[in-house]
Amino acid sequence: MTRLAIGDIHGRTFWKKYLDEDFTEFYFTGDYFDSFDVPFSGQIDNFRELCESARTDPRIKLCLGNHDYQYLGRISPQRYSGFQEKNKMYISEILEQHINLLKILYTTPDRYLISHAGVSHTFMRKMERHGVANVEGINEAFLQDRDILTFNGYNMYGDDVTQSPIWIRPRSLESDPLAGYCQIVGHTPGITIRETTVKKGRAEIKLIYIDTGDIESVYRF
Repeated sequence: MTRLAIGDIHGRTFWKKYLDEDFTEFYFTGDYFDSFDVPFSGQIDNFRELCESARTDPRIKLCLGNHDYQYLGRISPQRYSGFQEKNKMYISEILEQHINLLKILYTTPDRYLISHAGVSHTFMRKMERHGVANVEGINEAFLQDRDILTFNGYNMYGDDVTQSPIWIRPRSLESDPLAGYCQIVGHTPGITIRETTVKKGRAEIKLIYIDTGDIESVYRF
């Protein structure tokens, strides 16, 4: 069994070259828009093609990223690097057309958790207080209330354990990871794919960062 995961593509098309590989699932960690290099039309065409691939091939799994979330309906007023003010209505429209394909996170039977930025213990406890029984329930909670992902912490870069699976940064995730899963995340660019293991009590929790910035790479697991 081979699964693939790709970090934030921001309009880039390199994911297509992996479609001919023999894989069981193919995960994308979100951030399909807000490129500094790919023109707006290219971002739209790429996202539409990716969604069409996901609609026809259930092995392709799409996560929602913060650079996608900021274009959805009623959200917080924050705007992030590359925000496309003049194109925001077009991006919002295409996201809404395909919102049923976008999840906050995915889990696998062997306890991998794939999301844009990661799930902290603190955020999960917050969800439980609002009636979410398990980590998969975050997806359903988002369908009921999109505001659960809104920036609400004390650090403008999202470096806070209270932050949601589309905002939290590595330092905070490593200080407070949700136990029981090996997490695969994008969101914060690095030079290469990076794996780290942190201890929480007696448990060891593996975190894998796959947002390689401009390097076109895929993670296999």
